[in-house]
Amino acid sequence: MRMRLFPVIIFTALLAGCGNIQGQLDNEKISSLRYDTVECPALIAQRNRAAAEVSRLTNGQGYQDPNVITGLGPVLPDYRAENQKKAGALQGQVESMSRSIDRRKCGAPA
Repeated sequence: MRMRLFPVIIFTALLAGCGNIQGQLDNEKISSLRYDTVECPALIAQRNRAAAEVSRLTNGQGYQDPNVITGLGPVLPDYRAENQKKAGALQGQVESMSRSIDRRKCGAPA
């Protein structure tokens, strides 16, 4: 009975070692504190460039996190297309920059 589970255990271990999708999605979420030292006008321009690139990579549809079945994220490989992977990383940066801009009230009248 235990030998029947052995191939399943090996297969799961191999999938987990291939760079799982959940780990990649987690890496796309970054802290906004890294942008707090960038001056507001430069940060707004940088965010706008990154948002335009996300739009270009996704053909104007915007980035959507993939629907991963709960519990399978740690064992599924990252199956997204290369453009989606790049857009996901950039979207994480855009969201992080936006949080920094909002927190510091960049662009708000003084």
